[in-house]
Amino acid sequence: MKDFFISYNQADKGWAEWIAWQLEAAGFQVVIQAWDFRQGGNFVLDMQRAVEAAQRTIVVLSPDFLASRFTAPEWAAAFAQDPTGRTGRLLPVRVRECQPSGLLAQIVYIDLVGLPDRAQAREQLLKGVTQGRAKPDAEPDMPPLEVATSPPSSLDDEPPWPPSLEVATSVAGHVFWCVARVATVVIVVALAVRTLLARALPNWADSSPGTAVTAALLWGLAMALLVEALLRLWRRRVASRTLVRSPM
Repeated sequence: MKDFFISYNQADKGWAEWIAWQLEAAGFQVVIQAWDFRQGGNFVLDMQRAVEAAQRTIVVLSPDFLASRFTAPEWAAAFAQDPTGRTGRLLPVRVRECQPSGLLAQIVYIDLVGLPDRAQAREQLLKGVTQGRAKPDAEPDMPPLEVATSPPSSLDDEPPWPPSLEVATSVAGHVFWCVARVATVVIVVALAVRTLLARALPNWADSSPGTAVTAALLWGLAMALLVEALLRLWRRRVASRTLVRSPM
């Protein structure tokens, strides 16, 4: 049994003979009309015997092949023997720009269109007719490594702090420290005044302890308000001096 039968249109006879030559040079057995169908024979019977005697049928794809009515039965017979393409009985080789349609469009073809030279066309042909895996002989080039990007942190996704909350936080902090200062001054001054009253007027302090405490707290509050007023006045002077010294 032959390895290949080559089906072609007469317009592609040169391509068909070149393909047959390359296959036989590689050790395959080929049946081709130009070499094996001799004068005096019956063309239809020769074609039937060639299709039946070959394990696989190569069709030379071109616009003329697709437009011909006489080449369709040749590839249709091979397709009928292997409709799922499991054994690869029908093997198209595209030699000119064309686009198969119908059932023929479902079969992956060997493409010789656009190759730069004869050597690459021969290599493409022999690789395509070889059954089995298409693992290369040499190690493939490694694609370039991508630069790893660190995932965004949770802080990057945090929504911005609302301006109104920033103002409220600033005001709350200012009020807290102001109250803390006033309370400290009131307590310190009130304790000092209560101690002085107990030493200067012990009888009155002992007989009217509530009045003495109230008087001490009032003195403390007065001193705290005085301290706050002096502190604010000092801050205004510092701010005005800084404004005057700053360059325009």
